[in-house]
Amino acid sequence: MSPNNPVEVLCQHTLRLLDLILQERQALQDHDLDRMGALLGIKEERTQEVMRLELSLRQQLEREGFVVDASGISAWMQRQRFDLSAWRRLRIQLHLLKDLNGINGHIISRAERNTQRLLEILTGQPDSSVYHANGRNPGSRTMRAYGSA
Repeated sequence: MSPNNPVEVLCQHTLRLLDLILQERQALQDHDLDRMGALLGIKEERTQEVMRLELSLRQQLEREGFVVDASGISAWMQRQRFDLSAWRRLRIQLHLLKDLNGINGHIISRAERNTQRLLEILTGQPDSSVYHANGRNPGSRTMRAYGSA
């Protein structure tokens, strides 16, 4: 590993963000809202740092006349005599990061929908997009709120 290799540095920071995403998943599964709150701030900081490092790499490639794509990064790394394994690891990590963050987002969205449905039931305000078999919206005046009992 070369300390001057910005791809290696980006790889290390991406790995830290990936670890945080896994911690976030565990907190979601445990319904640990306090832990989630703490992780969100750290996640924002780490995401910003990865974005800053990625921008710096892009600018360096452009300054040196390389195209900012997979082949350009590979060519630049070969010219710098950097080990290409960091670039391969980074691509794998970014793919995992995208997938795991997307799954966490789906878990959060599902929890929000379930909470909203529960609130609608408790307050007697059903989802206006749902209709009964008779074609009527369940939000008719005959509905009673459980919360008002």
